[in-house]
Amino acid sequence: MKNRITIFLFLALIAGFSVPSFSGNGPLDPAGKGNGILGFGFGPGIPFYGGSGFGPAIVVHYDHGIWKAGPGTISLGGQIGTSFFWYHLSSREVQYRYSWTNLGFVFRGAYHYGWNIPSLDTYAGFGVGTWFSMYNNDGYDSGRKSSHVGFLPAVFFGGSYFFNNLIGVNAEFGYNFAYATIGLNFRLPK
Repeated sequence: MKNRITIFLFLALIAGFSVPSFSGNGPLDPAGKGNGILGFGFGPGIPFYGGSGFGPAIVVHYDHGIWKAGPGTISLGGQIGTSFFWYHLSSREVQYRYSWTNLGFVFRGAYHYGWNIPSLDTYAGFGVGTWFSMYNNDGYDSGRKSSHVGFLPAVFFGGSYFFNNLIGVNAEFGYNFAYATIGLNFRLPK
């Protein structure tokens, strides 16, 4: 819980210093043709193979504006993410510790639209990739380890707001590595 509060306060501090100085100075079309967006986010992870409850996920994505399509832009890019789940049961008779580590890669495409609002980028898209899951059991079958590989379809939508030409905040929802993420985006203009 302390880590989540620390991260939230760090992001709030960055936003607090950025908004008065840069608000309204962002690009009209942040994800326009030729521009790249590199994003980092965290949120509640998806347990691909096993796991229960809350498991944190960390996601890194890159989208590059390729084609103008009507009033918006189509981007292509990729995403890598990981999530961690664990379960611990302790009593006088038994002690169980299970853990799952998931890692995945996705190629993704999205449609970006800014609604003619400077600094705003909204988007929706889909992707395909693969995930790897590593399982470790230090309980009933002590020392049992296994790994699994699977197909990872991804569907997502989200939005970003840029405080200036380079830095913004991002929120994304869907099914890829996490049900929802919040984080920072960095714009790499052409």
